[in-house]
Amino acid sequence: MITAERLRELVHYCPETGVFTHLQSRGRVRPGIPAGCPSNGYIVIRLDKVLYGAHRLAWLYVHGHFPNADTDHIDGNKSNNRINNLRDVDRSTNLQNQKRASTRNKSTGLLGVNKRENGSFRAYIKINGKIVSLGTFDNAEDAHEAYLSAKREHHKGCTI
Repeated sequence: MITAERLRELVHYCPETGVFTHLQSRGRVRPGIPAGCPSNGYIVIRLDKVLYGAHRLAWLYVHGHFPNADTDHIDGNKSNNRINNLRDVDRSTNLQNQKRASTRNKSTGLLGVNKRENGSFRAYIKINGKIVSLGTFDNAEDAHEAYLSAKREHHKGCTI
């Protein structure tokens, strides 16, 4: 596990941009070259033969320790590693910060809304592990508004 001191020897982190740059030459790597590459939407950086999420390294760089739990990207953009976009939260809170519907939701593409067979739209939310129906609506937009209202009330991790 890398330490904050070792991290600062290898790379520079800019909190305003969220970008890491190399400080030392190693192989093809030259000082000043941005560190990391995309992986599943996140930026990952290999240091001392170990792969780390840049968001976790940003937290270590600024705070001197790894996050206690999950590192949440407040804006939902996994590659935005600006320190003001990161927060140390439990897994439940991190999952509550979902901003887009699952790719499995092909009926509406809206978070918290499904189209029913009769043409109406059902709004639902998960609270304390249980799915709660928020009612049925004539259009997807009204159902989505009901979902957003409930999300803001019940999900402490919600940032939308």
